[in-house]
Amino acid sequence: MIHPFHVADAPSLGVVGGKARSLIEATAAGFNVPAGFVLDVEFFQPWLEQVRSDAAWQAFLEGAEDETRAACDAVKAACGDLALTDTQRSELHEALGTLNADHCFAVRSSSPEEDLEGTSFAGGYETTLGVTPDTLEDALRTSFTSVFDERIVAYKRQHGMAVDDPRIAVIVQEQVPSEVSGVAFSLNPRNNCYDEAVINANFGLGETVVNGHVTPDTYVVEKVRGEILERSVAAKSHAAWLVNGGGTEERDNAEPEAPSLTDEQALAVAQLAADAEAHYGAPMDIEWGIHDDTLYLLQSRPITAYVPLPAEMITEPGAQKSLYLDLIVLTQGFGDSLSVLGASLWGRMLVLLKGEIMIDAGVAGTLINMHGRQYLNLSSLLRAMGMGMLGRLITTYDTPTRKIMESVDFEAEYRPKQLPEALKGARSNMVKMGLKVLPSVVKGFVNLDKALKDYNALFERDLARCRALAGQEVPYDEMQEALLALFGNQLSSMGVVGLPALARPRIAKLFRDDPEAQDLLVALEMDLPGNPTAEMGRRMFELASFEELQGTADGDAFEAKIRARSYSADFMSAYDAYMERFGCRGIKEIDIATPRAYENLPAFFDQLRAIDLGKDAIGAAERRRVEAHERLFELARARGKEKQARKLANTIRSAAGYREAPKFFFIHLVDLLHRRALTLADRLVAAGRLDDRQQVFDLTPFQLGEAERDAAFDVRAAIERNLSARRHLDRVRNWPRVIDSRGKIPLQPVSETEDGLVGDPIAPGTVRGRAKVLHAPYEKPLEEGEILVTRASDPGWTPIFVNAAGVVLEVGGPLQHGAVIAREYGLPCVSGLDGVVDLIEDGQMIEVDGSAGVVRMLDEPSAPVVEAA
Repeated sequence: MIHPFHVADAPSLGVVGGKARSLIEATAAGFNVPAGFVLDVEFFQPWLEQVRSDAAWQAFLEGAEDETRAACDAVKAACGDLALTDTQRSELHEALGTLNADHCFAVRSSSPEEDLEGTSFAGGYETTLGVTPDTLEDALRTSFTSVFDERIVAYKRQHGMAVDDPRIAVIVQEQVPSEVSGVAFSLNPRNNCYDEAVINANFGLGETVVNGHVTPDTYVVEKVRGEILERSVAAKSHAAWLVNGGGTEERDNAEPEAPSLTDEQALAVAQLAADAEAHYGAPMDIEWGIHDDTLYLLQSRPITAYVPLPAEMITEPGAQKSLYLDLIVLTQGFGDSLSVLGASLWGRMLVLLKGEIMIDAGVAGTLINMHGRQYLNLSSLLRAMGMGMLGRLITTYDTPTRKIMESVDFEAEYRPKQLPEALKGARSNMVKMGLKVLPSVVKGFVNLDKALKDYNALFERDLARCRALAGQEVPYDEMQEALLALFGNQLSSMGVVGLPALARPRIAKLFRDDPEAQDLLVALEMDLPGNPTAEMGRRMFELASFEELQGTADGDAFEAKIRARSYSADFMSAYDAYMERFGCRGIKEIDIATPRAYENLPAFFDQLRAIDLGKDAIGAAERRRVEAHERLFELARARGKEKQARKLANTIRSAAGYREAPKFFFIHLVDLLHRRALTLADRLVAAGRLDDRQQVFDLTPFQLGEAERDAAFDVRAAIERNLSARRHLDRVRNWPRVIDSRGKIPLQPVSETEDGLVGDPIAPGTVRGRAKVLHAPYEKPLEEGEILVTRASDPGWTPIFVNAAGVVLEVGGPLQHGAVIAREYGLPCVSGLDGVVDLIEDGQMIEVDGSAGVVRMLDEPSAPVVEAA
């Protein structure tokens, strides 16, 4: 029931909790830990039984979540009557005899659920300092009672933990009367750098630092070289000190602006943090103290709020580093990791599409495809293609990404000395890639209309062949390769899709000194023909316009009527046509594991009903495009450039919408394979080889094929191997755009001026309205006149754009999905505002100037106003 720190074998975490187990392990490893012991979970069983027998506990269990605070307070009040039993007192007295009688004690909780990797209750439980034997029982009661605090209960519910089985252990530790103390992180929490330790320090005890009562001194130490990179000495107004006879007191610091640590001490604390990290095999957050020039480790816990990398992507400390660009975040508009099956399929597509430069060879290639993440290895690309190619690539990214890249010294930090074997011949492969699409480009120059007509015919012909193939009984991996081969067949004809990229700079050059014309050029790309994402939005608008749809009570009624085909023939015909063409689409649609529109009809109904039929965003975009064309050609005529401008504008107008077509073809393949995978999943579940059909997406294509070919293939074991390597990555919610092989995330704050937040101008016009901050597409309705503010979007967000008055995006340049749809619908849009979902509050009045790329916070509410560009 009571375990001293110096035991040979540490008790299990479930017995003594994470904090105590860590101190026991650290003591055994030779760290300078003040002596102490832990009262384990069993020690407090009498108190738990007494609490459970109280009416307040039953009321807590039966109460609603909105009554949690009052219920928790009632349980805590009941704990006031708790007293140690004779057995508890006897054991505690014996344990105290092993400690130094001249010391006070620190009494802290140690929950079996606390400080696990991925969870941390730091700051939730109560700590008592300066405890004497006479005040020890009160301190134990305080720590025990804190397990019922509302903060702890809320945290458990948030992380899916049970709240009906509270368990607690408590640490009693000799307290060091520190002259200076604080906390240290073995990595830099600001930039995630694994090679930098960060120290916060103040005079006296560490509680003023831990509790945030003073601004501490901060030291940033480069651990590999043992060098202090930053030193910030704060005006530390006061500190906490132990009092003779027990307790603590706060006193003003005699020299508040004096540094609390010498350089030698700062380096020693950084080394202690590094040693803790090395011992535990994970980044650590430690509390430390210095007394009589001796450094003590007081506590250590894993750091849970950081961005881990797959082990394969991490280089050794001090070795040549690599710089990685997250392709999912930057190009697809979401941060979630792909499923195992989805990552494999998307990676194969990228290799087919851009295999000459997207070389999937792990960290030795340019494309890193592992554990649901996909990165472009910029270091390998630099070494293979040179800075010129990398520089041109950077110009296509949004402003925050470009600024990050511009701040990086590639040559000094990230250029490999040797060209990886997999990248030899990469330059010549680039030429081959260009030659492959050159005939299609030439064909487009000669006869654009015919080239587009031929491309459409090829698209439909190959899509029909894909559907026919999908109906055959062949192993999954073989089917995937056969379908991808048909996708590859499209590539040689895609050159015509790239013609607008050649026309844009040429037409922009005609009007380079005319700001009005620059906005009009953006309007050229509103309401484009051939854009499947925009066409999907139009079809949804048409479906939503049926009176019988508007008269349907709810999603369940909609699904029932669709299944029974009891809507009118006109509606069912429109619905069938939509599902045939666009039923394959959805949120995060590139991942094969994502449900499709036809699989969740109530959700599809909600999307239709959310469309504001009175707004007519599509019609408004068409009118603005026509007006912009007329005005642009007036300006061109005045310059004597009308013929040239019309030809270039026609190229953009005719072909730009087809930029989405290759991906749309791929999404059809994803859906065909999605259906096939679920068919196989149902067979595996029926055979007892899977527990749930969704588990099929945790297999690789080859493993799924093997499961078909070999009835003895262990499907569950394969899934466990696949998932075990990526579990520590699953807790990351917002993946950074750029990160290096030592975890460092180059930082680029949002540009903020007196005029507002400055980002990328995406779609012209100015709008004022209330911000609606969305982290997921349908978490709350977007009302008329509201401005959509979100991190990024994919095609599944399209229906929401119909309702928006304007758009603010955190991630994505002019070719990202959200930007394309904003232009299609003529919505003022600004992108490239890093962290904007945290900077703008839901309901705040803002102004979006899509022409200047500025978002302004408005002090006074005003009616929504939209000004055309």
